[in-house]
Amino acid sequence: MRHIHKAIALTDRSSVGEARRSAISVATILGFDEGRRNDIGIAATEAANNVILHANSGELLICFSGEEGSWLLDLTAIDSGPGISDISRAMEDGFSTIGTAGQGLGALGRLSDLSSVYSVPEKGTVNWCRFSLRRNAPPVPVGVISVPVKGETVCGDGFFMQRGERHSIYVVVDGLGHGSGASEAADEALSVVRASAHASAVEILQRTHDALKKTRGAAMSLAIVDHEKRILTYAGVGNIGAVLSTGTVSRSLISQNGTLGAILPRVQEYSLPIERSTLLLMFSDGLTSKTGISAYSGMQGRHPAVIAGVLYRDFSRKRDDTSILVARMGDEFK
Repeated sequence: MRHIHKAIALTDRSSVGEARRSAISVATILGFDEGRRNDIGIAATEAANNVILHANSGELLICFSGEEGSWLLDLTAIDSGPGISDISRAMEDGFSTIGTAGQGLGALGRLSDLSSVYSVPEKGTVNWCRFSLRRNAPPVPVGVISVPVKGETVCGDGFFMQRGERHSIYVVVDGLGHGSGASEAADEALSVVRASAHASAVEILQRTHDALKKTRGAAMSLAIVDHEKRILTYAGVGNIGAVLSTGTVSRSLISQNGTLGAILPRVQEYSLPIERSTLLLMFSDGLTSKTGISAYSGMQGRHPAVIAGVLYRDFSRKRDDTSILVARMGDEFK
């Protein structure tokens, strides 16, 4: 299932059709009914058209999260074009700066369960919308992007999250290299995490290391949240980046050198307090080590999915699989 995440390059009008077909294909696999698939197809078309018409090129990311029966499908259109100077005006039906019908941004808001636009003049736009398989599902303050490097059909990265009233866990894994071998390592790691989700961080990493000895190995980090104590415990091995951000202060979380399945150091856990405004950012090395949101005005208050889209656009190396997980700690089971 995790290999149906897609990044569609938007380069000309023909890529709009590819974006629509890909979005409908993913929606079909996830179990959306025909009416919702039509809505998703229209949203993908409008989002892709907006990129082509206003910015000439960009990408449409088609990613999902959640679990069987309650999938969340995200469409995120990104570009580095001229941006939108007046977003509220652009959302009005009939408004257009280039003589089109002007239905694009307004249509995304009407058709989807949740949507948002982040745009800075001369910097570009991130246009995001979410479709929930389960009607009237409560909002989920998490955003995830996980896509393969160009030229690969499977992603060697992966993620896992399990959210509960007392205990939540967030994981990002990066199989060594990319392609099928990296994907097999990531799959094996995630299967161990699912079976061990209520163990300690150290135990999960040890079990994953043992299971990955038959694979090429992987980097993996995990954050475990105790909601009652408002404590986040973090541990990682390999080059997974992680940051805790409260808006005014960002703190990098340290992973130890090594490769699960090959070299396991003495794993250390770090426990940190979290506030209502705390954001957790986790990302594979498909993004640069300088990844962060401190330079973006107002970004702390944006939906995590929008934040993930901005980070992907501005920090992606474009030469490896890329996974980003952004979660807002303060909105967890208030």
